[in-house]
Amino acid sequence: MILKRWCLVAFVLIVANPVITTQVVSAESFQVFRQKNGLQAFVPPEWFLSGYFIASEKNPNYVFGPVQTFAEAVGGTTTWLIEDMELERLQAASADGKKIEYSIFLETTSPDRTEYWIFVVLPYESAQAWYDARRAYHGGKAEAYYGKTRSELERALNQGLNISAELRFWIENGETSLQIPEGVIMSRYKFHPVFDLGTGSRTEQAATTE
Repeated sequence: MILKRWCLVAFVLIVANPVITTQVVSAESFQVFRQKNGLQAFVPPEWFLSGYFIASEKNPNYVFGPVQTFAEAVGGTTTWLIEDMELERLQAASADGKKIEYSIFLETTSPDRTEYWIFVVLPYESAQAWYDARRAYHGGKAEAYYGKTRSELERALNQGLNISAELRFWIENGETSLQIPEGVIMSRYKFHPVFDLGTGSRTEQAATTE
């Protein structure tokens, strides 16, 4: 579940106007960006940081990770953030004993740019539970959208990869990118996947780092 504000922004950008007006957010102004968007520091659970992630909402090709390794790979000064209203929603669900999806920001600042990588935390222990959450939202369309991915994720889970997140989109210098994060992190940061969902096997890169 994407943060409500950025969900609306992404929808308007894609449907109404594909041209994004860039708001420059330098390393010196990240505090202003945080305040404007109601962001505060957040400590993610350890199981999220040590878990793996997919980087495409529909038909992902690979599994990456762990999340903490990616946070270290992007460089700069990194901080995990959460929107204030999202935190309230998470706290209310936790008080009721519910485990929900929620979104958090990985902020990376350097002298020449500030980036925000938006992760959706996935609290599911099985691919079927992940699929059921999408079916509850998409109804009869879920099978066409996510059926193939469900079986692919199941194979990854069976090989010991705990998939704790989805990297949904990213923002650089105030501009929400329309690129799928999966390709960006591979080309820009040379962050290699550890599992090929298509073949159902670990990648050569994963084999050399284990």
